[in-house]
Amino acid sequence: MASDPKSVTPAGSPTPVREKGVRIFTYPKIIFIFPTLIMALICWIGMYMIPDVGSFNSAREKERHEAKLKADATAKANSAAKELPAVSGDDRLLPLKSDPVKFKRKENLLGLLFLGVFLFNLIVLAIDFPRFTIFALLLLSTTVLFFMLWLGMYVNVLEPLVRIVEGVYVVANAQFYLMVAVVLMIVYGTIFITRYLDYWEILPNEILHHHGPLSDLERYPTLNLKFDKEIPDVFEHLMFGAGRLVLHVSDERKAIVLDTVLHVSRKEEALKKLMSRLEVRVTTDQEVASP
Repeated sequence: MASDPKSVTPAGSPTPVREKGVRIFTYPKIIFIFPTLIMALICWIGMYMIPDVGSFNSAREKERHEAKLKADATAKANSAAKELPAVSGDDRLLPLKSDPVKFKRKENLLGLLFLGVFLFNLIVLAIDFPRFTIFALLLLSTTVLFFMLWLGMYVNVLEPLVRIVEGVYVVANAQFYLMVAVVLMIVYGTIFITRYLDYWEILPNEILHHHGPLSDLERYPTLNLKFDKEIPDVFEHLMFGAGRLVLHVSDERKAIVLDTVLHVSRKEEALKKLMSRLEVRVTTDQEVASP
């Protein structure tokens, strides 16, 4: 008995694979505080390696107590005197001189280094530095440096600055740096978990915008899609290759601006490869009938 012919898929034919597309996540600028996190961990380890400093033990407290008693005794001895005795000009400045040995202590240098990195991070977060601004700042700093060196040949302007700097003594225990690192790690964990609440997915035939806790979806066509890559901040690009993607979708008045996209050059290359081909699917009757 003759049977109806059935369509049989050849054994050697490859299974069609649908293009997954390109996912694009946008991040807040707080993500660039990563150097401060690294510096906090380094200072935490460094303070534990310094003896009798990292935990502020009894030896440190004893030293402070003895210094306070000595200062109180000196204040009582000079309580009757209203003015300093007549001395020469150099001797009059002795009580105001800073302690260079105290300034060069390891705990102080670690504290200053941490604050310097933290200051640099805040400036990067607050201001965008395009290429022209970087060259302008380098030129300005070089000019100021040469001017200070030239002025130092005639006027001693460095000695007051040195006294001010040597008078700075910044110290924090190891637990402080550890807690700063833990807080920043919690912030990073929150960012990487919540990034799935708002992200974009570029497919060959459409653009999907996933947003909201219930994964609301918006669709845009990719027909005649144009996109541009921008580098608004050089420091941010050096850290994580961050940049900006601008999508120009047809039938949309405003462009879609995606700020703080990490590894933006890789995303740009992936979009170029994706847009170079158009996905066309041929659906058979069996695929339509199957649940």
